[in-house]
Amino acid sequence: MKNAFKLLTVLFFNLIFIVSCSDNCCGYEDTSSANGSSGGGAEVSGAPGAATLISPPSNNSCETATVVDAFYSKVSFSWTKTSETDTYNLTYTDLSNNDTKTKTSISTNSTEIQLGRGKAYAWSVQSINSNSKRGPKSSTSKFYLQGTPVFNKVPLAAVLSNPEINGNEITFNWTGKDLDAGDTLTYSIYIDKIDGKQSPVKTSLSNPSLVLNLDSGSTYYWRVKSTDQNNNSSFSLISKFTL
Repeated sequence: MKNAFKLLTVLFFNLIFIVSCSDNCCGYEDTSSANGSSGGGAEVSGAPGAATLISPPSNNSCETATVVDAFYSKVSFSWTKTSETDTYNLTYTDLSNNDTKTKTSISTNSTEIQLGRGKAYAWSVQSINSNSKRGPKSSTSKFYLQGTPVFNKVPLAAVLSNPEINGNEITFNWTGKDLDAGDTLTYSIYIDKIDGKQSPVKTSLSNPSLVLNLDSGSTYYWRVKSTDQNNNSSFSLISKFTL
């Protein structure tokens, strides 16, 4: 009888302890509802925005570069800061040969790059954050880097318009520009299904337009080479379309 009484007494105090020790027992506190989330960590940032290019000015001659020697100058690039961004990548293309390079991990919204003088270039910027999220690329800007005074300027890269499609008949239009007064331009147009870098389909064009019949159901790549009477030349960027 005494043993039964002792057992009931132990069970009674254990029951009291269990009831009194709620979720706050032993220092535990559920804070998920108070914080509005179950994580409690820092909120993950979104993707960066697109930068707006500032300098060098687009479709113009870059006259503010620092001359290194007869062949090279240091060009200062700048663009607007973007939100949710830690670094920037700047991609630039030598339009005389379509050689493209990228300067990565730029921590500010400006940088300097040494470039060959007397050439036309295209450039763009992409914003990146610490979560490896990439923002949309900026628009592409083009400029001519001044050479030494004795050199004739290279034509600016042609600006391609969207092809006008009428069935299988395609009209190609573009705009050429040369900063040397009195220079005349001729054009070669490259069109293929591979990369836009195969043999030209037409050369020595005096007008910035061409009409061709092409096969339907294919994707085409095209670009234009501008050449002045001193045989200086530059390539446009490559564009593509599906017929």
